[in-house]
Amino acid sequence: MQQTRTSRWRSFARAALLVLGAALTANAVWLGVTANLTVGTAMTALVGLGCLAWGAWFPRYGRRWISAVALGIVAALVALSAFLASVGVRDTANYHEDALIVLGAAVHGDDLSRTLIGRLDAALAYHERNPGALIVVSGGQGPQENLPEATAMRQYLLAHGIAADDILAEDRATSTEENFAFSKALLDARLPAGYTVTYVTDEFHVYRAGRIADAAGLDATHLSSRTPWYFWPANYLREDLAVLMLWVTSGP
Repeated sequence: MQQTRTSRWRSFARAALLVLGAALTANAVWLGVTANLTVGTAMTALVGLGCLAWGAWFPRYGRRWISAVALGIVAALVALSAFLASVGVRDTANYHEDALIVLGAAVHGDDLSRTLIGRLDAALAYHERNPGALIVVSGGQGPQENLPEATAMRQYLLAHGIAADDILAEDRATSTEENFAFSKALLDARLPAGYTVTYVTDEFHVYRAGRIADAAGLDATHLSSRTPWYFWPANYLREDLAVLMLWVTSGP
């Protein structure tokens, strides 16, 4: 009886690993074809291929201690992702801020990504409730982009009725740290001391962005845009790694 239960558990575990691995690998391939290549896409592919390999070899190398370590890593990543999501979906914007910073995301050639459109639509909704706030669009030009993200973002906002004088474009940033540092420099030159800001980014990115905004000296609240489900593996895996590195260098 014990041997039968063990055999069934092994069969279930092997099937689960193969299905998960196939799903993650297919997701990474699809993202690689339809979206810009990122660290998150590469991590999704590696995890997917790892699950496929583990599933194929599981009957022979399914040692308990290895399984326990693997499950522990998976549980830790799931828990961290859940923490980031729970923080990210609790918006703190009060709609009385002096400025709104929209953090950049991928542009595919000349076309805005679904992620970037989501952030800009959140900014438009914010503007309807607080039209007096300046809007800073922040993002430089990546290797697979034909124009700076900030330029594409500004064009989108102009096309949706935002006045040119209400938009500041920061088109040099290549990281979240630079997003806030360069945006702050623009706002310091435009607004009196003591101004407040809110920032828009996807829910998975809110926690780390908040830490970075605070380190940059900004009094910032946040407003989230929701990541489409098919981007979850790539975005959360990448962000989990980034948050772990932040905790190692700066503490939790």
